[in-house]
Amino acid sequence: MKNSLFILILITLFSCENKPVKSQKEILTETTKATVLKAFNAQMDGEIELLKSQLAEEFTFVLTGQLDISKTYSWSEFLEFAGYFGSLLKGDVGAEYKGILVEGKTAMVFAEGRMEGVGGKYENDYAIKYTLNESGKIIEQKEYLSDLLLAQKIYGQDLCGKKITIE
Repeated sequence: MKNSLFILILITLFSCENKPVKSQKEILTETTKATVLKAFNAQMDGEIELLKSQLAEEFTFVLTGQLDISKTYSWSEFLEFAGYFGSLLKGDVGAEYKGILVEGKTAMVFAEGRMEGVGGKYENDYAIKYTLNESGKIIEQKEYLSDLLLAQKIYGQDLCGKKITIE
């Protein structure tokens, strides 16, 4: 009986000593990932207060592209834009999470938008870059997408190019 207890104590001690210690980089990566996914999921679920709790006071949202809506927004401007965007949809905003890459205080979330707008079914690929400040709050969210597809399907704009024949 004493031998069994002694062996159990030894196993416990050795298993505790062999646990790898996380580096500062690993801890930062995990923290950034958790913050970003919390914000992404809150945004997708329409939980505005939870989203806002993850953002820095100086937060900006950047929509990339060449459309008139492609610009940098403050928090209040972002909320106004999101409301306008939502008014163009038939049904709910939807996105399927595809993955995340994290490096330090920056993370890139990949998702596929699945909605329907005035121009029809809308499935757009998104890459959303989140940058955190020194306090661990999101200071910038930068969204990359096909703005031409957005214009066609959400805004109902007909876009066509001119065919060029190369001789």
